[in-house]
Amino acid sequence: FLLQRNRRVAMAASSSSSSSDDDSSELVLVERRTLLSSPSSSSDQKKVVGLVTLNRPSALNALTFGMIKTIAGAFRSFEDDGDVSCAVLCARGKGFCAGVDLKAASQVFKRRDSYADSYEFDVVHQMERCSFPIVGVVHGAAITAGFEIALACDVLVASEDAFFADTHCKWGIMPGWGLSQKLPRLVGINNARLASLTSCKVSSGRALAWGLVQSVHGTRDLALQEALRICQRVCRNDEGTVRAYKSVLNRGYGCTYEEGRELERRVAWNAYGEMDPDHFKRLARFKSKL
Repeated sequence: FLLQRNRRVAMAASSSSSSSDDDSSELVLVERRTLLSSPSSSSDQKKVVGLVTLNRPSALNALTFGMIKTIAGAFRSFEDDGDVSCAVLCARGKGFCAGVDLKAASQVFKRRDSYADSYEFDVVHQMERCSFPIVGVVHGAAITAGFEIALACDVLVASEDAFFADTHCKWGIMPGWGLSQKLPRLVGINNARLASLTSCKVSSGRALAWGLVQSVHGTRDLALQEALRICQRVCRNDEGTVRAYKSVLNRGYGCTYEEGRELERRVAWNAYGEMDPDHFKRLARFKSKL
């Protein structure tokens, strides 16, 4: 891949939280990688891919409050800095994410600060506000909160050993990161009822059949390679249009068809008005490479 490791920031979860939140550092790794121009490309512009890696393999990447704040901060930084064109969310170890660390559950669900009233450290909210595409790489277990942050990605690829499980009902905890609303929209209401009300495992094969993931690969590393390929293809396209198109897709998904069509039409004609003469010259010079 034409990816150059540009800047890695090992964001210690404990650096953004009190010592009671986490006992060790580097639980979430955050990088910005430069996508080098292809030798055949006429553009010298370099794009940046953000990479967020869960790095608590000894606990199947179960989330502490410090990790939650760090992940949210990483995506908030990617969006606010404006330098990232696409991002990847993945994990190290035997699984993607086993959900919230049950030993730290009280710190997550019963905090006495303003967390419940704030979106600053809401991982899913910060991922959803990103105008660039996010590609998720799921291997092994993606359980409950892990399931929810996977669904916050725009595209999901998985390894053969990946599985999803919604155990909210098992542990007597209501979902707060959108699982009850996103899952039925993605896989159908009956499939969502089956997964959520029984807390059953959804294998990678079933997830692919349901449309929950877009492709399945032999190993985690192969799935990660596919995610980087997807980022590479996204970065070849016009970035402004990619961001506007993602916004229309996501906003229109919650509308009726008629409302979605009107939204698309309004955004499209605003964009047409901003097309300058050079844009049309580029279109006229285009030669198909299909």
